Amino acid sequence: QGILDVGGLIRVKVVFPCLLLPAPVVITPPQNVHNVTGAQASLSCEVRAVPAPVVTWRKVFISKNFPVTRSPEGTQVLKDLPGDHVNIAVHVQGGPSDHAATAWVLINPLRKEDEGVYQCHSANAVGEAQSHGTVTVVDRSQYRAARFPGPDDHM
Repeated sequence: QGILDVGGLIRVKVVFPCLLLPAPVVITPPQNVHNVTGAQASLSCEVRAVPAPVVTWRKVFISKNFPVTRSPEGTQVLKDLPGDHVNIAVHVQGGPSDHAATAWVLINPLRKEDEGVYQCHSANAVGEAQSHGTVTVVDRSQYRAARFPGPDDHM
């Protein structure tokens, strides 16, 4: 809209429609995974947002060594992945639909210390969202002993 001032200046008033952009939403959360040491495990999550989100994976640690404890279990510490873990790879790609991203974390080979809670975290200028999946690791030798009794084992 244009208005001519008495002083001969043109003032312009521009009206923009209000756009409500969606903050990230986890469409497909990571599923819990169970496997044995030496095998591989993967978690995935799908996130949708406008503008496109940045998706990262983190491992959740509980530590009782922090000076401020927020709960009896301890304080949550999030460590970005892959970090210095040579057996962990992270991959993020756009899709499968518009304004979506899918992220994976692959752990290979799986070690007992890889057991824990993994967080899929997404953020953009509008907001953030996260979801968690748990990796449970059983020692391969204990699994075999419990699962397949030997010939000398009597029932």
